[in-house]
Amino acid sequence: MKYCITLLALCIAPMVCSQSYGEFKVHENGLIYSPAAVGKLKHIVDSLNLKFKVCDFSKRFQSMPQAQGYYVTLDGSRCKEALADMKAGMAPETLRQKYATETFAQLPLHEYRYTNYEKKSMIGWQMLDLNSNDQHDLEFELADFQSQFKEPLAQKWVYSYEVSDYDKSEHLAAIYFTSTPTAVSLPANYSRAIQYALCMIDTTQTVMLAVRDSYERFNRKHTKAFIKFWSYLEKKYDRAKRRPYNYELDFTLDQLNDDETPDTTSAIAYDSMEKVDFIAVDTTAVDSTLVDTTAVDTTAAVYPYESYKPSKLYRRLQRMSKEERQQLVVENDANFRYNQVQDSIWESQLAGRVQTLYATDKKFSSLLHSAYEEAKTHSQSNDDLERVIAWTLGPREALEMKRRRRVVGGCSMDQRPRIHAQEIAVLAAETTHWEIFLRSHLDIMNDRFDRVSDGSYAYAGRKTYIRELEVLDINLTDLILGITLRIDQASQHHYFGSIGRMGRALAESLDRENIEKTILEAITASDLDVFNRQLFYHLYLNYVYNLPELAQQEVAGALLNAVLTALPFSAKGYVRRE
Repeated sequence: MKYCITLLALCIAPMVCSQSYGEFKVHENGLIYSPAAVGKLKHIVDSLNLKFKVCDFSKRFQSMPQAQGYYVTLDGSRCKEALADMKAGMAPETLRQKYATETFAQLPLHEYRYTNYEKKSMIGWQMLDLNSNDQHDLEFELADFQSQFKEPLAQKWVYSYEVSDYDKSEHLAAIYFTSTPTAVSLPANYSRAIQYALCMIDTTQTVMLAVRDSYERFNRKHTKAFIKFWSYLEKKYDRAKRRPYNYELDFTLDQLNDDETPDTTSAIAYDSMEKVDFIAVDTTAVDSTLVDTTAVDTTAAVYPYESYKPSKLYRRLQRMSKEERQQLVVENDANFRYNQVQDSIWESQLAGRVQTLYATDKKFSSLLHSAYEEAKTHSQSNDDLERVIAWTLGPREALEMKRRRRVVGGCSMDQRPRIHAQEIAVLAAETTHWEIFLRSHLDIMNDRFDRVSDGSYAYAGRKTYIRELEVLDINLTDLILGITLRIDQASQHHYFGSIGRMGRALAESLDRENIEKTILEAITASDLDVFNRQLFYHLYLNYVYNLPELAQQEVAGALLNAVLTALPFSAKGYVRRE
């Protein structure tokens, strides 16, 4: 129970702490970067724009290899027979009629290759069904593919046959290639947009330092010097005495109220649930030769049923009257607010106190340097140490420390990865590290962070901050085009944007009329490859559904629907959401 509540507190704490000014602090210029930082960044952008004007625009980028094909799936005992027919070269339509396949789709496809986390080379093909908003994928280890199939792939099947270890069921998925996947050159204006993105986004840099970057939680073994330093800081700068606050009170009180209010709709009374035998099975109805009960028996033996034991707080609340419980809640909430106010006062004065101590207290300075060297050696740091370093040793040192610490979100509501990225962007802006700033800000815009779990209910609170890029005099249209377009053999750190997040960002832009025109031109560009046109279709649709007013969605959606018949793929188009 305590573990669950602690995990919940970790998830919501960053959100609660930021509610006083929104997701990030907003400066007097209405942006999440200070006027001084914006001024430095605009100077860099001006230089990069001048540099771009003398680039070699004769270079043409290649699309992802593409073709047309059929995607087929089949389940059941006839999979082996169908597989034999595929190996014999049976035509897709004939196969469909013979086997009544689960899935049968004729769609454009594109080929992709990458290296997975196990350092294995992979190859795969993806088909986008824009009528049903679905996609079909087939993927192999490259070595396995090359040992099973011979290229070129035109008029051939590529298939994956699997038998489930659980119930021995058979599954067959396959693609029939009507032609061999081939890359084509992108038109000059789209190659130019990619070059602009490459000019702005340095592909030799990454936000996180690759060497000895830390994924660990704060490790006391490697942070002894920091703990000693922080204890000394809190001794020299006392906090106000905290009032007692019980994090479990509201949850426990809700639990007690539920128990005291019987569920009249339940088929079995709650207080009699312990008497129900959940393990008992009517063995006469089961063929024991087909059922392996080892896992169930082992689990029941290792984790026997235990009746619920109420906590001390639960039992204490049971002895109270409703009025006493309510008074306890009021006092608990008041203590929480008091502690928040005192923490805010302490935090507001911390920078000044730290700088004074660093200048006047030799022990403080010595302990801080020891903590800094320890953090660099073990790549172990935290927010507290990093901001103290920024106030004393300097923002460059703090930036390097943050780039060595990778923050992974615990849940959808955990804002720490975004806060960490924004702090990196702020420090990069202050120190004129443009290559780090832009990547970090684009990560915020694209919400490109690691989380243990994620859910759509948390998306709305994560803004895109596209305005911060617009004020820097970046050619935003070309930048978005450049990171939307997918190309073959891109460099390892080439930045590809998230279609869904960029659609939302563009809906928040001040230049929506030009954006609509540019994306619609890409969707209808007959000299642009099919896959990239499909992506621009997705981008535009995400843009439309994120427009703030229904009337704006209707107008922009009608523009998309007007060009559907001219597309080389079938698509549903804009449909009004009720």
